[in-house]
Amino acid sequence: MCGRFALSDTQQLSLRFEVEPGDERALTPRYNVAPSQLIPVIVEQPEGRELRMMRWGFRPAWKRDARSTPEPINARAESLLDRPMFRPALARKRCLIPADGFYEWQERPGSKLKQPYFIRMKDKGLFAFAGLFADTADDRGSPQQTCVIITTSPNDLMAAIHNRMPAILARSGEQAWLDPELNEPEAVLSLLQPYDGEQMEAYPVSTAVSSPRSDGPELIETIA
Repeated sequence: MCGRFALSDTQQLSLRFEVEPGDERALTPRYNVAPSQLIPVIVEQPEGRELRMMRWGFRPAWKRDARSTPEPINARAESLLDRPMFRPALARKRCLIPADGFYEWQERPGSKLKQPYFIRMKDKGLFAFAGLFADTADDRGSPQQTCVIITTSPNDLMAAIHNRMPAILARSGEQAWLDPELNEPEAVLSLLQPYDGEQMEAYPVSTAVSSPRSDGPELIETIA
């Protein structure tokens, strides 16, 4: 599962992903992005890449009542073709969700409390989750786009913390993921592999991150 992430180095978005942040909200550093919030998402258009703000929590156009069932924030890579909710988006509405780290909670033996970890690249650089998006409407009927982060099996680093991890795309696979001409399911799914754990690091952080109201650089500082 991926339920929280950080996008703090927003000044590098343009250079890293070759996209211009047209919405100033995309440039606000964030250290505790939570479900249901608006997040920056990169899509491919005929004229090039475009950065949009979308709500994290997938609602396809046919789902009118958001209260009927929870809107998923994650989608398992292994079952995308089996889920009518995600199968059309896998073919036509793939996106990149930029981040520079994410959180996962590890169970503590003999305790009901879980220890949060912050996971990032060793070079502390930006990367992209593989995502899907949908065109829909909010509860007032206004046009809205929503998105979901795809998850996959864990690499060696993540396996010690949790049994899932977000599908982080290799830089060589980001353009292919956005390519509208790539529609062979097996070719698309082959991009969703556990990221090389040798390039990543994980360390424990404060339980303050458990509250979606918490934000700030102190959340990604390591604790003893």
